[in-house]
Amino acid sequence: MLKLYRGGQSGFASVDGTTTPEALGQARWIDLSDATAEEKRHVEETLNVDVDPINDYEPYEISTHFSAAGGQLTVTGLVLLHKDNAAHLAKVIFIRAKDKLITVSDRHPDLLPELTKECERFSSKRAADVDDVFAAILDAAIDHTDNILDDVGHDLETINNRIFQYRHSAERRRLLMSSPRRRNRQLEDILTTIGLKRDVLVKLRRSVLSFRRMVSFLRDQDSAKTLMPKLKAFERNLQSIEEAETDLSATANFLLDGVVGYIDLLQNRVMSILTLVTLILTPAMVVASIYGMNFKIMPELQWTYGYPYAIGLIVASTAALYLWVRARGL
Repeated sequence: MLKLYRGGQSGFASVDGTTTPEALGQARWIDLSDATAEEKRHVEETLNVDVDPINDYEPYEISTHFSAAGGQLTVTGLVLLHKDNAAHLAKVIFIRAKDKLITVSDRHPDLLPELTKECERFSSKRAADVDDVFAAILDAAIDHTDNILDDVGHDLETINNRIFQYRHSAERRRLLMSSPRRRNRQLEDILTTIGLKRDVLVKLRRSVLSFRRMVSFLRDQDSAKTLMPKLKAFERNLQSIEEAETDLSATANFLLDGVVGYIDLLQNRVMSILTLVTLILTPAMVVASIYGMNFKIMPELQWTYGYPYAIGLIVASTAALYLWVRARGL
């Protein structure tokens, strides 16, 4: 989709229904969100720019996606999309050429709706220019990231309550812990949720890294000197987001350790029960094995009270060992 924005005294306004060369020439911001090949070719031929100057990104080679040549400044940022319990990094290309800002994003038609709304609400006492819309997009990206951090923080707090149960009554905690199967299912579900949140935080860190490298690249470009005050504020916001992400990552790791700890406790409890049952039944098995031997000369086998004697010996030895276990607090 090709959408144009024109600058004016009151800020930016969208230009609907026309993509003529004259309209492209008057536009200050050209947004190519999931645009067709024909729309990209139309912009390239009209403005003599290259809207696909960078190959598809590799997440671990972000620093290679910047260029400044032929009067065209091109930078790339990775925007985190968090929707339907899935996190994706989407590439956004920012092209600054001929007093225009061109944004290109493929395969994600809904990537920049909030950024577009931000720029449409843009208001200023002076005429809006390319630096203004670029700053508005960066601010919108910060707000978008803040919202994701808030959601992750809320989800981690919910997970914390489900793991440690400290806000529930003692009776509810006792009922939950009395059913290892139910508790195991709950912990498995929590592990899956923590994995999703960790994936979101890792990709958010890559997104912040891409924008920080973008800022470092722009600082070295003479054509972007007018952006310096805005870039300083943007970099401070990125640093705050990075610190918040570090804190949430530490929280997620702590919760992961808590889940693993509870799983170990449940396994130890099951093993302790099996061990105690085996220990208590050991005398009974010893007595039964002795009198189950097939020797010809075993006086007790011919004894009238041999069977009650063996049963009584089993019960007495088992009860004595049970009382000993309880007295030791095992």
